[in-house]
Amino acid sequence: MRAYVIGIGGGSAAGKSAIAEELQRRLAPLTVQVINQDRYFRQGDDLPVHAASGGRVWRDHNHPDSFDFQRLRDDVRRARQEGTGLLVVEGILVLHDAELRGLMDLKVFVDADADERIVRRIRRNLSWGYDLSEVCDFYLDSVRYRHRQFCEPTRAFADLVIPGGVHEAEQREWTLAAVCDSVLAAIGRGQTKRVP
Repeated sequence: MRAYVIGIGGGSAAGKSAIAEELQRRLAPLTVQVINQDRYFRQGDDLPVHAASGGRVWRDHNHPDSFDFQRLRDDVRRARQEGTGLLVVEGILVLHDAELRGLMDLKVFVDADADERIVRRIRRNLSWGYDLSEVCDFYLDSVRYRHRQFCEPTRAFADLVIPGGVHEAEQREWTLAAVCDSVLAAIGRGQTKRVP
Protein backbone atom coordinates (compact mmCIF):
# COMPACT_ATOMS: atom_id res chain seq x y z
CA MET A 1 0.00 0.00 0.00
CA ARG A 2 1.38 3.43 -0.92
CA ALA A 3 1.44 6.54 1.23
CA TYR A 4 -1.47 8.99 1.18
CA VAL A 5 -0.17 12.35 -0.11
CA ILE A 6 -1.24 15.79 1.03
CA GLY A 7 0.11 18.91 -0.65
CA ILE A 8 0.12 22.04 1.50
CA GLY A 9 0.59 25.32 -0.38
CA GLY A 10 0.20 28.94 0.65
CA GLY A 11 2.08 32.18 1.01
CA SER A 12 5.37 32.75 2.75
CA ALA A 13 4.85 32.53 6.53
CA ALA A 14 1.19 31.52 6.16
CA GLY A 15 1.66 28.59 8.55
CA LYS A 16 2.29 25.66 6.19
CA SER A 17 5.08 24.11 8.28
CA ALA A 18 2.99 24.51 11.44
CA ILE A 19 0.08 22.69 9.77
CA ALA A 20 2.41 19.88 8.67
CA GLU A 21 3.77 19.55 12.22
CA GLU A 22 0.24 19.55 13.63
CA LEU A 23 -0.75 16.73 11.28
CA GLN A 24 2.27 14.73 12.47
CA ARG A 25 1.21 15.28 16.08
CA ARG A 26 -2.46 14.48 15.59
CA LEU A 27 -1.95 11.41 13.45
CA ALA A 28 0.69 9.76 15.66
CA PRO A 29 1.52 6.89 15.80
CA LEU A 30 0.80 6.87 12.05
CA THR A 31 3.98 7.33 10.04
CA VAL A 32 4.00 10.89 8.69
CA GLN A 33 6.83 11.99 6.40
CA VAL A 34 7.23 15.67 5.48
CA ILE A 35 8.96 16.92 2.34
CA ASN A 36 9.65 20.66 2.45
CA GLN A 37 9.88 22.40 -0.91
CA ASP A 38 12.59 24.71 0.46
CA ARG A 39 15.01 21.77 0.15
CA TYR A 40 14.62 22.01 -3.64
CA PHE A 41 15.76 25.61 -4.19
CA ARG A 42 18.18 25.99 -7.05
CA GLN A 43 21.55 27.36 -5.97
CA GLY A 44 23.61 30.41 -6.89
CA ASP A 45 23.49 31.40 -10.54
CA ASP A 46 20.79 28.80 -11.20
CA LEU A 47 18.32 30.96 -9.26
CA PRO A 48 16.37 33.42 -11.38
CA VAL A 49 16.68 37.11 -10.57
CA HIS A 50 14.02 39.76 -10.02
CA ALA A 51 14.70 43.41 -10.81
CA ALA A 52 12.77 45.80 -8.56
CA SER A 53 11.36 49.08 -9.83
CA GLY A 54 14.13 50.97 -8.01
CA GLY A 55 16.76 49.07 -9.96
CA ARG A 56 17.85 46.65 -7.24
CA VAL A 57 18.26 43.06 -8.41
CA TRP A 58 17.38 40.19 -6.06
CA ARG A 59 17.87 36.44 -6.28
CA ASP A 60 14.27 35.30 -6.74
CA HIS A 61 13.19 32.64 -4.23
CA ASN A 62 9.49 33.03 -5.06
CA HIS A 63 9.41 32.12 -8.75
CA PRO A 64 8.58 28.61 -10.04
CA ASP A 65 11.98 28.51 -11.76
CA SER A 66 13.58 28.85 -8.31
CA PHE A 67 12.78 25.20 -7.62
CA ASP A 68 14.03 21.93 -9.04
CA PHE A 69 10.55 20.52 -9.65
CA GLN A 70 11.87 17.44 -11.44
CA ARG A 71 13.88 16.34 -8.40
CA LEU A 72 10.93 17.18 -6.12
CA ARG A 73 8.53 15.12 -8.25
CA ASP A 74 10.97 12.20 -8.33
CA ASP A 75 11.38 12.27 -4.54
CA VAL A 76 7.61 12.48 -3.99
CA ARG A 77 7.00 9.54 -6.35
CA ARG A 78 9.63 7.48 -4.56
CA ALA A 79 8.35 8.34 -1.05
CA ARG A 80 4.76 7.75 -2.17
CA GLN A 81 5.54 4.26 -3.46
CA GLU A 82 7.98 3.20 -0.74
CA GLY A 83 6.10 4.67 2.19
CA THR A 84 2.94 3.95 4.12
CA GLY A 85 0.87 6.28 6.22
CA LEU A 86 0.98 9.95 5.23
CA LEU A 87 3.34 11.95 3.04
CA VAL A 88 3.05 15.75 3.38
CA VAL A 89 4.59 17.95 0.68
CA GLU A 90 4.65 21.58 1.76
CA GLY A 91 5.88 24.83 0.26
CA ILE A 92 4.83 28.09 -1.34
CA LEU A 93 4.49 26.61 -4.83
CA VAL A 94 3.77 22.90 -4.32
CA LEU A 95 0.35 23.40 -5.94
CA HIS A 96 1.83 25.25 -8.94
CA ASP A 97 3.16 22.23 -10.82
CA ALA A 98 0.44 20.14 -12.50
CA GLU A 99 2.46 16.93 -12.48
CA LEU A 100 3.23 17.30 -8.79
CA ARG A 101 -0.44 18.02 -8.04
CA GLY A 102 -1.29 14.80 -9.85
CA LEU A 103 0.64 12.85 -7.22
CA MET A 104 -1.47 14.30 -4.38
CA ASP A 105 -4.56 12.77 -2.85
CA LEU A 106 -5.55 16.00 -1.09
CA LYS A 107 -4.49 19.54 -1.94
CA VAL A 108 -4.63 22.19 0.78
CA PHE A 109 -4.00 25.94 0.68
CA VAL A 110 -3.16 27.73 3.94
CA ASP A 111 -4.62 31.22 3.87
CA ALA A 112 -3.40 34.06 6.09
CA ASP A 113 -3.72 37.80 5.59
CA ALA A 114 -0.72 39.54 4.05
CA ASP A 115 -0.16 41.77 7.09
CA GLU A 116 0.03 38.76 9.38
CA ARG A 117 2.36 36.94 7.01
CA ILE A 118 4.78 39.88 6.77
CA VAL A 119 4.93 40.25 10.56
CA ARG A 120 5.71 36.54 10.89
CA ARG A 121 8.27 36.77 8.09
CA ILE A 122 10.01 39.74 9.72
CA ARG A 123 10.19 38.00 13.10
CA ARG A 124 11.46 34.78 11.53
CA ASN A 125 14.08 36.43 9.35
CA LEU A 126 15.33 38.66 12.16
CA SER A 127 15.77 35.54 14.31
CA TRP A 128 17.94 34.18 11.48
CA GLY A 129 20.15 37.25 11.67
CA TYR A 130 18.85 39.21 8.68
CA ASP A 131 18.76 43.02 8.67
CA LEU A 132 15.27 44.55 9.10
CA SER A 133 15.63 46.95 6.17
CA GLU A 134 16.70 44.18 3.83
CA VAL A 135 13.84 41.91 4.95
CA CYS A 136 11.32 44.71 4.33
CA ASP A 137 12.87 45.74 1.00
CA PHE A 138 12.87 42.17 -0.30
CA TYR A 139 9.24 41.71 0.73
CA LEU A 140 8.16 44.96 -0.93
CA ASP A 141 10.31 44.48 -4.04
CA SER A 142 9.73 40.79 -4.67
CA VAL A 143 7.76 38.57 -2.28
CA ARG A 144 4.40 40.35 -2.45
CA TYR A 145 4.47 40.51 -6.27
CA ARG A 146 5.47 36.88 -6.69
CA HIS A 147 2.78 35.88 -4.18
CA ARG A 148 0.11 37.56 -6.33
CA GLN A 149 1.60 36.24 -9.54
CA PHE A 150 2.39 32.63 -8.67
CA CYS A 151 1.24 31.57 -5.21
CA GLU A 152 -2.25 33.04 -4.76
CA PRO A 153 -3.53 31.57 -8.07
CA THR A 154 -2.70 28.05 -6.81
CA ARG A 155 -5.51 28.42 -4.28
CA ALA A 156 -7.84 27.48 -7.16
CA PHE A 157 -6.26 24.00 -7.25
CA ALA A 158 -6.87 23.33 -3.53
CA ASP A 159 -9.50 20.88 -2.39
CA LEU A 160 -9.57 22.64 0.96
CA VAL A 161 -8.50 26.01 2.40
CA ILE A 162 -7.17 26.05 5.95
CA PRO A 163 -7.32 29.39 7.80
CA GLY A 164 -3.79 30.32 8.90
CA GLY A 165 -4.53 33.48 10.89
CA VAL A 166 -3.82 33.69 14.59
CA HIS A 167 -7.48 34.51 15.36
CA GLU A 168 -8.91 31.69 13.26
CA ALA A 169 -8.16 28.85 15.65
CA GLU A 170 -11.69 27.45 15.79
CA GLN A 171 -12.11 27.27 12.01
CA ARG A 172 -8.59 25.84 11.66
CA GLU A 173 -9.37 23.18 14.29
CA TRP A 174 -12.41 21.87 12.44
CA THR A 175 -10.64 21.94 9.10
CA LEU A 176 -7.62 20.07 10.49
CA ALA A 177 -9.89 17.49 12.07
CA ALA A 178 -11.58 16.98 8.71
CA VAL A 179 -8.18 16.52 7.04
CA CYS A 180 -7.17 13.93 9.65
CA ASP A 181 -10.47 12.11 9.21
CA SER A 182 -9.93 12.03 5.43
CA VAL A 183 -6.45 10.56 5.87
CA LEU A 184 -7.57 7.93 8.36
CA ALA A 185 -10.62 6.97 6.27
CA ALA A 186 -8.45 6.64 3.16
CA ILE A 187 -6.05 4.27 4.87
CA GLY A 188 -8.75 2.47 6.86
CA ARG A 189 -7.97 3.66 10.37
CA GLY A 190 -11.25 5.29 11.51
CA GLN A 191 -11.59 8.81 12.85
CA THR A 192 -9.49 11.18 14.92
CA LYS A 193 -10.63 13.07 17.99
CA ARG A 194 -11.17 16.83 17.90
CA VAL A 195 -8.54 18.73 19.87
CA PRO A 196 -9.98 21.36 22.23
